[in-house]
Amino acid sequence: MNTIMDTLFVNPCLRRGFFTKTLPVGLASVMTYYQNQGRKFDLLDIDIHEYDDEYVENYIKNNQFKFVLLGAIVTHYKWIKWFVNMVKKHHPETFVIVGNSVAGSIPELFLSKTLADAAVIGEGEITAYETIKALERGEDLTNVEGLAFKNKDGVVINPPRKVGLIDDLPIINWDFFEVEKYLAKPINLMDSEEASQNARAMPVCTARGCAFKCSFCHYVFWNDPYRNRSHESILVEIKRNIEKYNAEYINFWDDLSFASAKQVDKLCEQIFASGLKFKWSASIRVDLFSRANLNREDSLKIARKMKESGCFMCGFSLESGSQEILDMMNKKIEVEAFMETVDILHEADIICNTSVVFGYPIETKETIQETFEQCLKARVYPSIGFLLPLPATGMYDYALAKGHIKDEEEFLISITERQDICINMTKLSDEEIMDEIKVGGKKLNDLLKLGLTEDRYVKTGNFKNYKAKKKWKKLPLDPENIERNENDFSFNYGAAEFKYEESISASE
Repeated sequence: MNTIMDTLFVNPCLRRGFFTKTLPVGLASVMTYYQNQGRKFDLLDIDIHEYDDEYVENYIKNNQFKFVLLGAIVTHYKWIKWFVNMVKKHHPETFVIVGNSVAGSIPELFLSKTLADAAVIGEGEITAYETIKALERGEDLTNVEGLAFKNKDGVVINPPRKVGLIDDLPIINWDFFEVEKYLAKPINLMDSEEASQNARAMPVCTARGCAFKCSFCHYVFWNDPYRNRSHESILVEIKRNIEKYNAEYINFWDDLSFASAKQVDKLCEQIFASGLKFKWSASIRVDLFSRANLNREDSLKIARKMKESGCFMCGFSLESGSQEILDMMNKKIEVEAFMETVDILHEADIICNTSVVFGYPIETKETIQETFEQCLKARVYPSIGFLLPLPATGMYDYALAKGHIKDEEEFLISITERQDICINMTKLSDEEIMDEIKVGGKKLNDLLKLGLTEDRYVKTGNFKNYKAKKKWKKLPLDPENIERNENDFSFNYGAAEFKYEESISASE
């Protein structure tokens, strides 16, 4: 008779054959917390090894656990459902807990359509641990905050967990993973022509949540306030990563690393004081400088300080060159902020990465062209994606209300990546959208001499970006200063009628 082991954590493979691999920050944080409570566990790291489903099933069949924990983003729903149901087929007594947005954004649907026993809503560290402790003690799961679970009456959704300080959580222990295998995967740092494609880069979390609520965006900390991690704690982890793992690059792995210019300015000062030498990248807001009411000179001072402290690249989202679409996205930015930020960062010799989203209901050929015009001015080739309505977002409610999604589970099974047109809510055909993208992509490709073939305009793969240094005219922007906003839940997208739709219906 096989020995029944305690706990198994699973790291799914979201992108097979991808040119780089990233250590899983969320899963590692849960595992570290679990270990610090004196618990032992095993790890099935499917991602780094890219085990096929046959291997995974054989592993599960031959190894029985009391508890299995895993998570993934919503686009991985189909595989997660297969995995959960497969575990329960071989070991019906195993208690399966699923987190991240694949379960946390749709707990009732997920638990009713799969054989999973429980879904973590929000942050997983404490909730997952308390769930297992309650089960071992024979206690009622209704007392575990941030948990949804099944009982004889159906699905029970408990009250949300009140989040605490990030610094109260232990610093991630990466020794659970085959770190060298992750570090050996080539990573496109786009630092310089001399930069090693095998540079040792590690992720570090600086914040959780986001100060804003875009209508297409979902993440696991959706309803939680934006919380900064202390600079002291961040630098302790970076120092550990440098000394223990010989890390050369640090990727600040957050939805929003810096919500304010003041925040990044303080971190730079702390990096200088620490004496640590490393290169770093981060996610910022398009309006990082303008929202702080900084003039160009003061903005450049901060940007140059970022460069001096090791920053080589910042990612921020233009999303659209149409102000009307940005408003529908609830971005709370002006189009002009994009060029202002690109101008400042390029002046400081910092690479700019940006992303765009095509396919909002009011998208036209003209708005697609407007988006590419911004990228052409900035000399930046964007990561191109298509609107993918995800559960617990404004556009998901909109898609349901307008009949674009008729069966929620069928939709979740069908979706793939944001770089595929999975659902089209515009007045344009898929072909018309792609034709406009090809025109814009070709212009950028020719300008930047990237050598992309037409089939790579959307799925670009790994290429060196272009560092432009042309100065651009300062743009007039003076939004109110903000370090942290509460998330806005007031707008009902499902009931909304947008301007473009009204104009179309009036003309038809």
